[in-house]
Amino acid sequence: MQILLNVYGTLSGWCRSPLGKLTLLILVMLSGSTVGFWFFEHYPNGEIHNFFGALWWAVVTLTTVGYGDMVPGTVGGKIMGVFVMLCGIGLVSALTGNLASMLVEQKAKKRKGLLKVNLEHHVIIVGWNDFGMELITALRDNGVLGSKDGGGSDLVLVNALTPDERETLALQLNMGDRLNFVWGTITQESVLLKSQPDQARVIYMLSEHRKQSPKESDQQTLYCALAIREIAPQVPVYGEVALPENRKHLLRAGVNEILIHGQLTSMVLGLMGNNPSMWTFLQELLGMRGNSLLGVESLTAEEKKITWGQLMTLFRSEGRLPLAVCQVSKHISLEDVLDDSQALDKFILELFESSGQETRIGDSGPHVVANPQDSTHLAGYDAVLFLKPGEDQ
Repeated sequence: MQILLNVYGTLSGWCRSPLGKLTLLILVMLSGSTVGFWFFEHYPNGEIHNFFGALWWAVVTLTTVGYGDMVPGTVGGKIMGVFVMLCGIGLVSALTGNLASMLVEQKAKKRKGLLKVNLEHHVIIVGWNDFGMELITALRDNGVLGSKDGGGSDLVLVNALTPDERETLALQLNMGDRLNFVWGTITQESVLLKSQPDQARVIYMLSEHRKQSPKESDQQTLYCALAIREIAPQVPVYGEVALPENRKHLLRAGVNEILIHGQLTSMVLGLMGNNPSMWTFLQELLGMRGNSLLGVESLTAEEKKITWGQLMTLFRSEGRLPLAVCQVSKHISLEDVLDDSQALDKFILELFESSGQETRIGDSGPHVVANPQDSTHLAGYDAVLFLKPGEDQ
């Protein structure tokens, strides 16, 4: 019953719209002209032998196509034809205009970020600051984001930029339909839902510290993180904070990794104080002077049976230099930390199950071991990080 009421409400709302009224008028016109033409032209020697023939004539005449395969032979049929042709000119033109206007309006709403995106495995960037373009460039260079020609993921930007700023950004990125905007306050769940975060590949949160104080910016990021984690508990979320003391709050909110704004810059400057060539070296690694030299590759079943020293020999024979091994991020649930053989732990698990609550409590995060001992066995690791062969100078 509720489904019928919902369908009725949707149809009644559509019928009250200008396009709905025009469509109903055309349907009534088609029905009336079909019945009228069949009434006047349905005689033994006439061209109309069934009701479908009358409908065919009505559609051809109303749309002003006029194939001429059926023509009225009676005075009543000819009068009916004149009436249908005159009405068809206005009705079809109005319908075409309304459809074109609707398409233009939908495209304008999409560019303004007022529509819900219909994407899967896309990249979402929530918030915006001066480093947003650099993040997008890095995602493009690493093959995460696609281009107009295909490949990679679509990009959804969730922010409150002005129309002029969005247009400028769209021209700079030149991604065509691969770029989508969602406009609004990033702490509002209704705004975040439009970006389909539960279907995303990864979500980035940028600190908007240039528009507000660092404390207010981090509070906004925290509220945003809590909303995202409620909507999309399984999607990786990475972000930045303006104040170091707020990093722990974001991690507790379920964000996988948090960078402190300006921290990396300070560390690089410190390294340059020891030796200026350190910055040049980092630029080469990160691809700031061309393609990135860093790579990651999943360990095969055979490679997991050997040691780090043997893997080093294998990779060096291929011109690659292994740097570290890692374990991928793992979901942690209450089952992992509670012992169901203990009465209290078992009672807690039963409470969660009976209430239908999720038992997931977070992620362990990736575990990375840089340059382990040669005797280290690789059975407990998932991937290896390495340096690609550099170009000869």
